[in-house]
Amino acid sequence: MKGKFSKKNAILVTCLTFAVASFGQDLKQAIQTNKDEQFEKADKMYKSLINAKSDNGDNYFYEGENFYAWGKMDSAQAAYEKGIKMNPTNALNYAGLGKIVLNLGDVQDANDNFYKAKTLSKSKDPIVLAKIAEAYTGAPTANRDLKQAIDLLNQAIKLDSKNPDLYIDLGDAQWAADPSNASNAISQYEKALSLNSKNVIAILREGMVYQNAANYNLSYTYYQKANQVDSTFAPAYRQKAEMLALAQRYDEAIAQYKKYLALNDALSARDRYAKFLYLAKKYNDAISEIQKIQAKDSSDVILYRVLAYCQFEIKDYKNGLNNINKFFAKASNKPSIKVLASDYTYYGKLLSKNNQDSLAMVKMNQAATMLISQGATGDASDIYSQMGTICYLDNNCSGAIMYFQKRVQYTQNDINSYYYLGRAAYDCKKYLKADSAFSNVISQRGDLLIGYQWKAYSDQAIDSTNTGSALPATNMYIQKIGNDSVKNKDGMVIALGYSANCAYLKGNVELAKAYWNRVLGLDPTNDNAKRFFDALKRQQKQPAKKPGEK
Repeated sequence: MKGKFSKKNAILVTCLTFAVASFGQDLKQAIQTNKDEQFEKADKMYKSLINAKSDNGDNYFYEGENFYAWGKMDSAQAAYEKGIKMNPTNALNYAGLGKIVLNLGDVQDANDNFYKAKTLSKSKDPIVLAKIAEAYTGAPTANRDLKQAIDLLNQAIKLDSKNPDLYIDLGDAQWAADPSNASNAISQYEKALSLNSKNVIAILREGMVYQNAANYNLSYTYYQKANQVDSTFAPAYRQKAEMLALAQRYDEAIAQYKKYLALNDALSARDRYAKFLYLAKKYNDAISEIQKIQAKDSSDVILYRVLAYCQFEIKDYKNGLNNINKFFAKASNKPSIKVLASDYTYYGKLLSKNNQDSLAMVKMNQAATMLISQGATGDASDIYSQMGTICYLDNNCSGAIMYFQKRVQYTQNDINSYYYLGRAAYDCKKYLKADSAFSNVISQRGDLLIGYQWKAYSDQAIDSTNTGSALPATNMYIQKIGNDSVKNKDGMVIALGYSANCAYLKGNVELAKAYWNRVLGLDPTNDNAKRFFDALKRQQKQPAKKPGEK
């Protein structure tokens, strides 16, 4: 009996060991499938694992990680919370939940969850420490804590110095801490490769560093190396495609993205491809791809954003406005989706193109305010320029003055904005402001005739009684026209007419006649010149007054 019992026991232990090993291997495969960006396939694998072992907290955590990478934040949060419910002692799910709330801006709640994760693992689990660090590194800028991320990863490496993923995470944190100097990050990626020379993610990261530095040739080399190391690793083709798009090599970029799709043709991959087509300026292709996706699954709110952007670019303003409205309506019910300044910008532009300029101003102001709060004053000034243009075309010169003034406040070397500021001020009869604006045009582009022309007009408007104060600007304009008086006939006629009036009022009739004769040489039917010479003839025909006559 004893022998038989022992044999059964041995068989049972062997089976259990095999089941655990197989279960662990299945989880590794699911994680790798997630890294390959095959999110739907990975999701099925995680659900199968959860069905087989519903109290294993790791399964819920990695299911949440898959949703997070997929962009489904609500589903990720639900997975982490279910993992905590099913196994309250599993530290990883607290790290995952902390990451979600940190992205939503609740720093205190995030830190509470991270504290629970560290307490449960006694800060001895390098993976838990690394996942908390990843959360701090990947959070929105305002909520990041890169120092703590780096400290946590250094602790993790002390616990497991042979794990290349930890060095990759440390490189990511160091790169985020000093984006202008990625040498420390590259050093960490190289350490990862020293442990595993075929670690394609480390190779990919080095390519991304050079891509960020706009060294596209070197970046391409690393992406090629990743393809050679593992030709089935789909993200390397996607990353290469996105780099080629930045380099404006759009046809090559699309060819690489098709290789990505050949390895991963899931709906989520097509979703990424549609967004990529927008970045590659293939707007009609992007619209077609999005419409195919939405026919199968319309749950991706971001696609409504991209669709609206593309429709604006191809001048389909009615449908663009319809889809940007859908985006805002759907995003309002999903706290995890952040509304971007560009959303308000496109919303404003689409409203303007649909003859809703008042509401357009509201949305574009929201965009500019958001950009200024983020320190992106250059982008904000571009929006003010667009707003100024809308106002100018609406004959709202005071609005145009306000927005072009804001434009030049942030971008003082933009002659177009100074020009339109001047034109708006001139139309509003703010001639001193117009003069100042056109003087800026001249100081920046002394070769452009238009600056001299409108400065002369502004100064002439200021000198409404023809005292001659505008003569310096007028003479400079005439001088700049030179031999091109026929080409610039209208402006020349105005300048000569002003000069003639000033000469006549100062009693220099001969000089006035010379100016009006030049006017008639350019415009033989000019009414002002004819009136001058008719009046001169009438004066000459009148008899001379006797001494003492009034």
